[in-house]
Amino acid sequence: MPERIHQPPDQPSPEPDLTPQPSLIVAEPATVQACQQDYADASDVRLRLGWTDGQS
Repeated sequence: MPERIHQPPDQPSPEPDLTPQPSLIVAEPATVQACQQDYADASDVRLRLGWTDGQS
């Protein structure tokens, strides 16, 4: 039978930071120009998902 090696107990993981963070979605107004920019910036995401413009 193999010899047991004493290991110290696992250290508890640190608590996550649950402090509310500012949201850019709420901080900036939803203008037509902002929405158009978001759409243009996400073209690579749509391509990776196999979407074509005008289709979902």
